Parts: sequence; structure tokens; C-alpha cells
Amino acid sequence: MERPTIPTVDNIYYTDKCTELEKCIEMNSTLQEMKIEYDRDNEITSTIISVIRGVTRNKTITSLTIHVDTPPPPPLPDGVIEQLLKDNNTLQALSLDISYELQPSSLNIVEVNTPLTPLVIGGRRGSKLMTSSLIPHIKGLYCLILYDPYPPHLLFVSHPSLHTLTLTLDTAKSAIELFTILQTNTTLKALSVEIKEERVYTSSMGTSLQDMLTQNQTLKYLEINNSIPSSFLSFLTTGLKHNTSLQQLSVSIPLNEEIRTFINVISQKNNLTEFEVIFKPDQSYSNYSEKEKEQIMTPLFYEQALPAVTNMLQSHTTIRLLRIECEDINKESSQPNWIELVQHLYETIFIHPSLEYIEINTGLFAPHLLVDTLKDQKKTLIDRHRKKQPHKPLPIVNLAAIA
Repeated sequence: MERPTIPTVDNIYYTDKCTELEKCIEMNSTLQEMKIEYDRDNEITSTIISVIRGVTRNKTITSLTIHVDTPPPPPLPDGVIEQLLKDNNTLQALSLDISYELQPSSLNIVEVNTPLTPLVIGGRRGSKLMTSSLIPHIKGLYCLILYDPYPPHLLFVSHPSLHTLTLTLDTAKSAIELFTILQTNTTLKALSVEIKEERVYTSSMGTSLQDMLTQNQTLKYLEINNSIPSSFLSFLTTGLKHNTSLQQLSVSIPLNEEIRTFINVISQKNNLTEFEVIFKPDQSYSNYSEKEKEQIMTPLFYEQALPAVTNMLQSHTTIRLLRIECEDINKESSQPNWIELVQHLYETIFIHPSLEYIEINTGLFAPHLLVDTLKDQKKTLIDRHRKKQPHKPLPIVNLAAIA
């Protein structure tokens, strides 16, 4: 059955329905949150305009999310977003992920009366116009999620009380600026940074991150997206060694023998209760074929990564949630010593005093070795757990596939 065709903007019926939608949203007195997501190919501009105008005059909606991916033109007319920010005084949360084809040609924001505290701008598509136009005029945010780079010092001038920040760092200068600010910042609790370019990872940038982790004792959550170069791992390791505040950490690191030192430091951080580590091939393998990467990564995963995690769990007595990801391994491979290492990991998991959930992602399918070993051991592991820890719920072991 073919998808029904949405009437075009030229259709009188569609125009009337857009007007009706705008009025309906405006007059609604119970709706508090509104979320619009659209990724089809039909013209959607008029509908989005009606939604924004309706929310502009609504008195109860406190949260608006608009996620529109690659619709055809026309773009939003100038003035629609400006009017929303000027005339609405109830909206507290705003998320705008609008593809550049739909973005207005310009944004001339003069007055902002919406009492926003969380703001999300952008997504997979560029939103530089939105970012550069909105950020200078909106003050006092507590949560800010940006997918385009923005000067860190300007962010903290406008929003000195930020609790949560997601930011793309595209130069070493911007990274150093951010980490230097956070050395003395006492309000930010959660930080997620996107670093796509290896050129950002200079020694000066590494030193600034190390100093930030050493001196900042209020940050609770840190996520570094994209794989960290091997040469940079020592800065992160040293900084974490001296940090006592982080409770949640998510990093992507190269899988090599250096991970032992890193994981050993993690094992001593009883302040950490949630840890996610994504093992990636070392940068020196970047030109290797997928098969060649698997031949290198598979033994490293079983002989380096899993034993390091096992040792960490034996020392770390407060961790509750653990996620491990490593895609580049052969799902059919098995060695007798690998079976023993996996058995040891499972035994450690099921007698751990605090672990509630562990997830091991290895691609579209879990390796037979992980699945079969757990299946063979499960009854024994459960019996042992119930005998030694009768009052603690069984830990959840999820050998999940990567979406």
C-alpha cells in the first residue's frame, strides 16, 4: 500500500487545516509539552509555521521540540522564531533541530521574554545561524546542548549558572578555553564534548583537560565523544587519578596495552558509579581492512580488555552500571584461554557487591563465545549469587547488539 499523499500548501483544504491547527494549539489550556518530528518528503513548512505561531500565543505549553529532517523548500519565513521568543512568556524548554533547507534566511532577535532554562539547538544538520543568533540573546540557561562550535567564554558570560553543557570543540584553542574555565567553575555538573578532528588533541589541550579534572571537584558527569588518540590517553588517565567528583564517565579509547593503566585508575575511583568505555582500533590501523582489524582486535578484546575489566570489578566496590562496546571483533573466534577469561568475568559479575547492570556491545551479533559461556554457566552463577548475596538482586547481563 502506498503512503497517502499529504495535501500541498496550495491546497485550500490544507491551508484551512493549518489555520485550524494554529488556533487549536493557541486555545488549548491543558497541553504542557509539544513535540513535532518529521522526516518524510512532503512539504511541511506551513504546518511547522502553524505549530510555532500556536505555541507563541499558548499560555500553558512549557516545552516545545521541533525535529524536521530534510524537507523540501520553502524555508520558514523570517520573524516566526523571533515572535515566539518575544511574545511567549511560559515556554521553559526549547529544542530546535531544523534542517538548513527549512531554516529562515536570517534571524533578527531583539527581545526574548521566554523563561527558557534548557535549550537544544541542532542535530545532524548544521545550525550555525540558529546558534549564533540565539545564544547571545538568551540569558540564564541551566542546560545548553549545541551541535555546532561556539566560543566557550561567551557561553559562560551569558550563562554563568550552567549545570549541563554539550558542545562541539573544533579547535585546540576552544578546548583549552573550555577546560581552563572549568578549572575554577563550581556550577557545571554534566559535560559532553564532541571532538571530531584529531588536530584538536594537542599536548597543551591534554594538559588543560588534565588540570581541569584535577582541580574541578564539582563535575559529576563527563562524556568525550569520538575516539581519543593513544598519545592523549595519559592526560586523561592522570587527570582522573586526581579527580574525586565524577560519578559518570563515558569515553572512547584505542584498544591496546595502554588500557591497563587507564582501567587500573578507574578501578580505584569509588566515586564512579557508572562507566561506559568504547574500545576502538588504534589510529595506526586506520588503513587496514575490516578483516585485518578483526584479526588484531579480537585477541586484544579477550586478552587485554576483558581481563582489565574483570580486575577493575574485583577492586571497584561501588560501580552500579557498566557498558563495554567493541565492534571490530570476529564473532566466530574462540580459544581455550579466552573461554577461561570470559568465565572469570562472569563469575566476578555475579558476586559483585554493587553491580546492577552490565552491557557488552560487539556489533550486530554477540560473539558465540560470550553467549554460549554465559548460557553454560548461568545456573551455577545464579546459585552462587543467591547463596553469597541473598538480599541483592541479580545483576542484569545484556549482550546487546549495536543499533
